[in-house]
Amino acid sequence: MISQQPAGNSRAPLLAYDGDCRMCIRSIRSLELLGLLGGIDTQAAALVTGDDRVLLDNHRRSGEIVLLDSQRADVLTGAAAFRWLLQRRLPRVLGASLDLPPLFLVMCIGYRSVAAWRRLLSPPASAPDPTFPEPRWVARYRLIGSIVLIALLYWLVPLILGEPVPSDPSIQNTVDKLPLLKDAAILLLVSTAILMGLISHPGRAVDTLASLVGAVFVSSVALTLLAYWKQNVEGTGNPLLEPWGLVAGSSIWGLLFLFRCRNWLAGHRTDSGERWLIRMLRSKVTQLVVLTAILEAWLVWFEVLYNLV
Repeated sequence: MISQQPAGNSRAPLLAYDGDCRMCIRSIRSLELLGLLGGIDTQAAALVTGDDRVLLDNHRRSGEIVLLDSQRADVLTGAAAFRWLLQRRLPRVLGASLDLPPLFLVMCIGYRSVAAWRRLLSPPASAPDPTFPEPRWVARYRLIGSIVLIALLYWLVPLILGEPVPSDPSIQNTVDKLPLLKDAAILLLVSTAILMGLISHPGRAVDTLASLVGAVFVSSVALTLLAYWKQNVEGTGNPLLEPWGLVAGSSIWGLLFLFRCRNWLAGHRTDSGERWLIRMLRSKVTQLVVLTAILEAWLVWFEVLYNLV
């Protein structure tokens, strides 16, 4: 059970976390079930009071857990706090291995990657605390994560389905449409950049890009698996494997991803001085509709590229 008692009256180590994040709350409960939080008080950061609050405010970083030791002499944040928790329970040799720079670097990258994407997938119920804005590394990790997902698609899809354009010059129809596909891809990229600039709140362009890339990634993986099923298992005859069925069956995953991200993307306090058209373009409904349209356009392009239509 997550402690809800004021932490200022306790001298046990204190682990403070983002109480508005459902993912964080589930993670804390999982750590408790694993026995990693024995003898440690856990508290939502917003509920910490007294001297602990002052110390927490001096070290708190948005997106990271904060651990105060029993003497309130050492303060650990993020991956360092998680390493400390693991080292309390792991055998000494294994615990000491987490101090090795390569392993700790992997822990830092993994922790920050999850922390950077958590607000997209599990947005807070209330507006973010303006006192603790997201640090710069959050946007960088979202951008890097987007690039990694695109690179994975670039590697995974040809690995499963083969090259999109056969090398056999006798297949003239496929070869002839390659320039058109390239032009269509350029048009889609330019249109995507323009539309995302219109619907993104100030400072949220990377968030909008990450949401779209995540949706394209999960839908493209689903489309790849359906196309592989069509090519190697069942062939034609199944409505799900018809062109419209492929788009519909794969789109649902991207739509679910965008639906999860919608509250965070639209969770920016609008400026009353903004024009009505700008406010409408940046509304939650408009963002969802535009991102869905872009997603569908890329999936159709994918189908044409791999001759699935």
